[in-house]
Amino acid sequence: MKRQVRLSLAATSVAVLALVSACGNGETEPETAGDEGLGTTERILTDDGWALYTGDPQEGGTVTVLGGVDFASFDPAIGVDGGVRNLYTLLYRFLTEYTYDIETGEMELVGDLAESWESNDDSTVWTFTLKEDIYFEDGSPITAEDVKFGVERALDPSVRIGDQLMRNAIEGAADYEGIFEDSDGLDSIVVIDERTIEFHTGDPVAGFPYIMGTPPSTPFPADQVETPGQIADAPIASGPYRIAEYQEGERLTLERNEHWNADTDPIRAAYADGFEFLLNLDNSTIDQRMMAGQGDDADAVQTAANPLQPANLQQVQSNPDMVGRTVRTEPTCVWYMAFNMDNPDLDNLEVRQALNYALDKTSVQNAAGGEALADITHDMLLPMIDGREEFNLYETEGDAGDPELAAEMLAEAGYEDGLELTMDVRNLPMWQSMAEAVQQSYAEAGVDVTLNVLDAASYYDVIGTPSQLGDLAITGVCTRGWLTGQIALENRFHGNRIAESGNLNHSQYDSEETNQALDEAAAMEDIDEQNARYSEINRMIMEDAPVVPLLLIADLQMVGENVGGAFANPARTGYIDYSHVGLLDPEE
Repeated sequence: MKRQVRLSLAATSVAVLALVSACGNGETEPETAGDEGLGTTERILTDDGWALYTGDPQEGGTVTVLGGVDFASFDPAIGVDGGVRNLYTLLYRFLTEYTYDIETGEMELVGDLAESWESNDDSTVWTFTLKEDIYFEDGSPITAEDVKFGVERALDPSVRIGDQLMRNAIEGAADYEGIFEDSDGLDSIVVIDERTIEFHTGDPVAGFPYIMGTPPSTPFPADQVETPGQIADAPIASGPYRIAEYQEGERLTLERNEHWNADTDPIRAAYADGFEFLLNLDNSTIDQRMMAGQGDDADAVQTAANPLQPANLQQVQSNPDMVGRTVRTEPTCVWYMAFNMDNPDLDNLEVRQALNYALDKTSVQNAAGGEALADITHDMLLPMIDGREEFNLYETEGDAGDPELAAEMLAEAGYEDGLELTMDVRNLPMWQSMAEAVQQSYAEAGVDVTLNVLDAASYYDVIGTPSQLGDLAITGVCTRGWLTGQIALENRFHGNRIAESGNLNHSQYDSEETNQALDEAAAMEDIDEQNARYSEINRMIMEDAPVVPLLLIADLQMVGENVGGAFANPARTGYIDYSHVGLLDPEE
């Protein structure tokens, strides 16, 4: 059995460094933070025995990833879930990204493709200088023109399904139809020379360097991309790996990108020679293979999209070796249920408030694995976000819900005979268990909920299309790296963000008061004042009750006996960071 040491680091919350680069003036030159591991081949464990770090890997070999969900898209402008974002880090590089120090718990924004950046006095013009010796997979250099093309391609309505932060921040981007419709491009994105690019935001955007750390900022060579959808079918890698083979629904094979320059990359350790993603496996099969850890599965990682199922938790906890190779992920997502306010019944404030009171959140928590894996939450901001104030507007004893109060409120609102609603849910076991808990809880208040179980890979495409959205939908908002209320609240609750596709405002919530408050907060130049304002907006939103906050979930991901470099990275939605895992002994 592998030796293990204990270290009580995982109990500490993530400490994010001061947002120095977002304060407006001056030039920021992020330090290169290459990864050399922690100097140990032994497992480092939390006080509870979970794996905090599985030891330093060596270069070489192939890591297998066992998953039950195919990837939504290889286009970094499209994918939004944590699993596909983790894949993007292997394939693509962005202007900025985050390093995470497992020993201190500190996360820092650094340059990925960018060597440095600076802003004018009021944070309305941001200038980025690219590094030298950065290349696409065919060996062609990455230039400022490629960055401009990549951003303008990502603004095309047919692909802008992922993060909308660039669209909201860059002047004129909200109305731009993409580079294939308007070949002149945006005047607000100016190429100064091969290595220098300038972005104009119109209004002050204090956190613009953080926005450029999102996948839609991925550059692509204009002379190789002819249609908006081409990247989804034929990705062009700039990261340490490229796609060698893809069999839809079955297997994805990555191989080294020989033109990736490790000396320029402070983000990705890239120990493995390649990755083999096995797709659409049954959840029970994944758990059983990972728990047994036999043969090639000693080199395997369990995907976060299909974490250890609650039904197997007791068996794992009874085996110290299994616990010692299981990473408890960092909760960086608020799981919630959205009310589709396009439904006239749900456009009624008293109905939405009644549904908040009705829900037995403890039953939803138990469906997600109980207290060991999930904490109940009552608002839309993560506890680690600066400025957040804790509150609970719809308090019930033990978070068990109050169906009698809810039924009374529904009757007062004109629904003496209750309600009939549909709920969209992803066809993953834990998600469906949570949805069934909601269904049973609401039934006690006279609300009949019919579940609409959707394909896991296309789930966000469906609920991101208002015309296909049901009355209720379970989803989550994740704050990766940039821990700010803007990430958590703006796209989900600003009325101007409602779109025909790629919509993240799943409640169709459009409040003039909230819209104005969000606009004012986004334009603030002082980060502390901005954080305090988002905390106030968080409460405003919950008073309007367009959602029911549910849980902060810490998934469990198992790795094989021979897998090193596994740890929960808050910058990867709290999941195991694929770009740091490798094999302890590639020859085994």
